[in-house]
Order: sequence, then C-alpha cells, then structure tokens
Amino acid sequence: MRTWLTITLAMLASTSATAQEAPTVAARIEGRAEQSVKVGGKRLAFTAEAGTYPVASKPDRSDATAGYVAYVRKGATAERPVLFVFNGGPGAASAYLQMGALGPMRAHVPQNPAAPLPAEAEVTANPASLLDVADLVFLDPPGTGFSEIGKDADPAFYQSVKGDADAVSQAARAWLAENHRTASPLFILGESYGTIRAAAMVDALKAQDGALKVRGVLLLGQALNMIETSQRPGNVVTYPVSLPTLAALACYHHKRPAPCAPAASAEEATAFGPAYLDALYKGRGLDEAARAKVAAKLADLTGIPAAFYLAHDLRISKERFRVELLRAEGKVLGRYDARYTAPLPANAGEMVGPDAFSAVSDLYGKAVIGQLASIGVAAPERYKVITRFPGEWSYGAGDSPFNDWPFMARLEAAMAAEPKLHLFVGTGLYDLTTTVGAADYLFAQANLTDDRFVNHRYPAGHVAYSDDVSWRKLVTDIRAFVIAGSKP
Repeated sequence: MRTWLTITLAMLASTSATAQEAPTVAARIEGRAEQSVKVGGKRLAFTAEAGTYPVASKPDRSDATAGYVAYVRKGATAERPVLFVFNGGPGAASAYLQMGALGPMRAHVPQNPAAPLPAEAEVTANPASLLDVADLVFLDPPGTGFSEIGKDADPAFYQSVKGDADAVSQAARAWLAENHRTASPLFILGESYGTIRAAAMVDALKAQDGALKVRGVLLLGQALNMIETSQRPGNVVTYPVSLPTLAALACYHHKRPAPCAPAASAEEATAFGPAYLDALYKGRGLDEAARAKVAAKLADLTGIPAAFYLAHDLRISKERFRVELLRAEGKVLGRYDARYTAPLPANAGEMVGPDAFSAVSDLYGKAVIGQLASIGVAAPERYKVITRFPGEWSYGAGDSPFNDWPFMARLEAAMAAEPKLHLFVGTGLYDLTTTVGAADYLFAQANLTDDRFVNHRYPAGHVAYSDDVSWRKLVTDIRAFVIAGSKP
C-alpha cells in the first residue's frame, strides 16, 4: 500500500493562481484489480483502482483527503481523453453516476415507476460504458467515499463552493500527475450540485495548472442559475421557467385531454411563457378578462383548476404542484422524478418532505459496495455514499440580497478564454428540481454561440439514467461530445 504522507510543498501550494509543474503525490490505494468489459461488441481490458489523495485548505495545511475510483483502459496513451465524474449533494459520493450510467458495471432498476422496488438492484456489465472513448475517474469530494476531513480542518473551506472545487481539483490534478496524463484532453462531468462544482473547477484547475487541456464541461441536472429559478415567491421569472415541466407531467399523469405527448406539452408551455410572464409582471394591473384567460390556459396546460390560479395570483410553485396534481387520488409526486408517486399524508400542506424517487437512488448507493469489493477493496462498507455536513454550505454570496452567484458567468469567461472548451447540458423532462425550462433560460441569458454548447432533454427525471431509454440516449450524446471535443 502506498502512503500519502509524502505530500510535497508543491502540492500544498496548489491553490496558487500561477501555473506550476504538476506535483507527483502517491495515492493511498484502497483496492486494485485487472478487469474487462465488452463495449460495442469489443472486449476492453482495463485497470480498476480506488484510493484517496491528500488535499490542503491552504499551504502547509494538508487536512483532508479526496477519493477516486478510476477505470483506465490497458495501453492508454497520454493523448487518450480523461473524463472526471462526480455527483452532487453537497455531500454525495460518485456512486450514482458510476453504477447507474457510465461505469463498467451498471445497476438495473425497475422501469415502471409504479413497480415495487427490489431490496437490491441487479448488476451486470455495462455495454455502453464510455471506456471505449475515455478513461473514467469518479471523484469523491472530501468527507465522502473513502475520503476524510480532518478534525482540525477548516470547515469554511471544505463547505464552500470555492474550497470544495479547489480540493476536488487538487485530487484530479494529483491523479493526472501520478498516472502521467497531464497532457490528456480533459472533460469534467457533474450532476446536480456537482454542476456548480464542475463550473468552479474550470477556474480552479486553471489556477493550479494553466497547461491542463480542459476541453469539455458536462452538466446533468444543471443548477448554475439556481438563484433565478429557485422559486422565491416574488420572482415572477420562475413560474414560466417551470411551466414546461408542469405541462409535461400533467400529460404524463393524464391530467390533460388525450391525446397528448409530454414533450409536445412542454413545448406548448414554453411557447406560452412570454405571455405568462407578461401577465405576472402586470400583477394587479392585469384586467379581469385577461386574468381569466391566462388562468384557463394554465389550467389546460397543467391540470390544475383555473380557480386555483385565480386564487393564487396565477402562480403555483413546483412544490405545491407536487401536492395538488394528484390530490384527489391521495398521491404526491416525486421531486427528483415526478413520474413516481407516494401516498399523500393526511396532514399535507403546501410542501411534503419525503421524495418518492429516493428509494431508487438508494439502489445505486447499495450497488457500489459490491463493485468496490470486486476490485479488491477491504471492508467496502466503509464507503460513505452520503455525508451530512454540519452547518450551512457557503455558495459564496453571503446574506446580502444584492449579491449574486455568477456560476454561469464564470464558465462563460473561461470559455471565452479557451476556444476549444465546450459545454454540454442534459436535463430530465420529469425533473421537478432542475427543470428543462431552467436549462433553456440559462442559455437564453448566456453569451454563447450555438456552436459552443449542446442542450439535451431526456425522458426521465433528475437521475436521467434510471430510465433505460433515457440512459441510452444520454450515453450516446456524451460519447459524441467527448469524441468531438478530443479532436486536435
């Protein structure tokens, strides 16, 4: 077992804003195995390895570790792309994307949202793993997976967007150096909160080593414009932005007249968005006839009665929609995938805490334990799929209402400085958390030309790969993005 105690001052100084020679720091190995998988009908041999790297909150203060599970194809050259992958939380390890979508083994969940769930998911070889086009490094932020945050660590650093991204970048950079891959085309894929981390890592990696070749950023369930789309009651933009998802779900749950198609319903709601926003902006200045007309259209799109909209200033939040759409059937929609439902508590108010989709996510968390055992990890149950951090997470804006969280603006600036950097966004049509309308709004407000990004929709929820049809399309799209971005 290699030790991580040989960390050097070069590593500790990695938060410097100047490019430095990449440090070589030995990982602490948790498990390693030689394996193979058949992808596209061709057998690929690879090395699977799990371990941790030391990370530092400031020079001379190595006070945490960050983890990884890497799958590297045999004979990989320095020119072969590397895809860094992580989930969100904050506090989630990378188990979900590893076991649900991209790793060499994949956990299968029932495809009918109404079907009972097994105690454990069946795990089989993943014929669509991206190992044919890139090496995969699943990163676990400090405190998750096998990594730790020291008792003397600075929580203000590790529980912040900037510090978290810096720490994960330190681990990514250490992996690249130790594996002689600093010249490889790099791609960063984050899901949910991980999309904020991915955007922040572009700056962090550049500050740590400006010579690294970051070619693509991939965001699944993007949260970069969360401040605009978090549905604060007085933010009228949020309601038209969420409307396409509500319309798709009303169709899916048969609350719109048949025949209807969820994707077409979402497009119809998108087209109504400007008129809806105009009505909300006018507020009390909107005359009664116009108000009634807008309420009737909203009722047609969402299945929520016009009387509700008239009584609530033409508004319904995503959370209230979860409760109201199937109230007559005694059901509440899932938050992360609203195709799923759960019994509506008798005392349900405007919000309901438990999420009907959570049990599906848990299956991926359980499946990763067996995968870690297969690559030789001792006591793989030590792997922390979810970590609950004490206190608040710092998004970098403080408490002032005049502050901003300019995650997309920073990514735009990085893309302006690097013409070869491209952006991929993928959103589930039935995701009531990070909606398709929010992704569209993100690009509508961005200063990016059409050739610099792709914006995909998938027929699933926040975890777009839980649905097999959606997963196949997602992996196909990611593969094409990586291939295109890897060209000289």
